[in-house]
Amino acid sequence: MTELSTPISFAHGTSLTNRITLAPLTNEQSHADGTLSDEEYKWLTMRAEGGFALTMTCASHVQAVGQGFSGQLGCFGDEHIPGLTRLASGIKAHGSMAIVQLHHAGRRSPSNLIGTAPVGPCVDADTGTRE
Repeated sequence: MTELSTPISFAHGTSLTNRITLAPLTNEQSHADGTLSDEEYKWLTMRAEGGFALTMTCASHVQAVGQGFSGQLGCFGDEHIPGLTRLASGIKAHGSMAIVQLHHAGRRSPSNLIGTAPVGPCVDADTGTRE
């Protein structure tokens, strides 16, 4: 067995079947409201089926005003729960660990995408960011 194909256990009990993980990628496949699309579901579950021991979503915005790009997966409202639950179940069905990457674009949120001025930790006159 090669090092990559050997299982790995973590200190708090969880383990991975191998050491191959899918890093979060910007795939822009979710619906405009951040809900999961069938295309994104299929793409991510295919990665799990292909042997990734850990499958991570793209950057998933935690607030509507924190969206950083179109087609971004959301995880900030009840409307996202069914898709995220379906996705986690689909990934786990292939023996892969499901992880969502949490994201807030802050001052880099495009105002034309979020419909308002970006929100960040402080005012930024250059970007129009409000705190």
